Amino acid sequence: MKKAMLYELKRILLPLCIFTAIAAALFVIIALNSTFVSENSYNTFGDPVGPQPMSPLTEVPAAILGVLCLIVPPMQFLYRMGRRSADLWYSLPIRRDALVLVRVLGGLVLIFVPYTVSYWAGFTVIAASENLFELGQYGILFAASLPVGIGLFGINAFLFTRANTLFDGIVFMLVWIFVLALPFLWLEALGLNRLYGDGIDWTAPINFLSYSPLICLFVDFSLRICGTGGGWAEAPFIYALGAAFAIAAYFGLFWTARRQKAENIGQVSDSWFGYRTFIPACMLCTVLFIGTDSPFELAMAYTIILVTGTIVYFVYRRSFRLKLADIICIVGALLVGTAINHFGREILAPWFDVLREQLREGALLAQALTLL
Repeated sequence: MKKAMLYELKRILLPLCIFTAIAAALFVIIALNSTFVSENSYNTFGDPVGPQPMSPLTEVPAAILGVLCLIVPPMQFLYRMGRRSADLWYSLPIRRDALVLVRVLGGLVLIFVPYTVSYWAGFTVIAASENLFELGQYGILFAASLPVGIGLFGINAFLFTRANTLFDGIVFMLVWIFVLALPFLWLEALGLNRLYGDGIDWTAPINFLSYSPLICLFVDFSLRICGTGGGWAEAPFIYALGAAFAIAAYFGLFWTARRQKAENIGQVSDSWFGYRTFIPACMLCTVLFIGTDSPFELAMAYTIILVTGTIVYFVYRRSFRLKLADIICIVGALLVGTAINHFGREILAPWFDVLREQLREGALLAQALTLL
């Protein structure tokens, strides 16, 4: 295990240096060309309030960390996508789960060394510049971002390794960034996501992105660094959901390490975390957003969804011959999506409108009684 880890560190040394140089240069250049204090600021009444802090550039390290968590998993687990490389690595005197552990640790080094160097290089430039920031918050943000990055890398690594080819693995990672948010986007479009206009929106679509914890964390600390308060009220829910996904992803990554069949390399990626799940899911969710009653527009919408879904299945199967299960999934997605769409528009939406009005009237009555 020790020799394997030493070899891994030697193997990733060149990309590690390249990533570190690019990330640090990017953050430093942006920081050197940024202004952190506004000269003329006014309140909502138009009165001057003096100099105010401007953007603390938290979006730059957030982007660096997010991109690294997306490009490092393919680099670390690409050996599983080629027959020669898989035969080579699987013939070594090391267990497959131990090999996965070595690649995971190497991937974390590839992510956090460039991220750490770039983060503190950029911070040094910001601290040396004129600013009105609460600089101590940068240290808290860095510490809080480490577990978020570890979890995000684990999720992307698990999704990438569900595929049998490089292209499929990249598609799996990209699609699962947003696919869980689609049903909640439909709820929001119908106004079914919350009862109170000023309440906490637990079902907001942005809460269910795989990158939601990263976005939430850096947006929150952007406000804290500027001294304007905290961030999202949904943050605990977002972090808890992200932690659950990350723990499940790491468990699945190691649990399936010994069960990978080398003969599947290069073949159709049939994982439940891949095309066979999110093609019908995306078709169903697309049907949910059909909001017209015109027969012609309905026919056009269904035709486009059907043709697009069928073409994607052709690409997935690498053949123009679809299995019976694929045809059932296509038809089922259209039918179930239509039924849910009709139920939501004709039954749920009006019922929620009535319920929301009743709750609002009840709240106003309670407020009036309190004043009396």
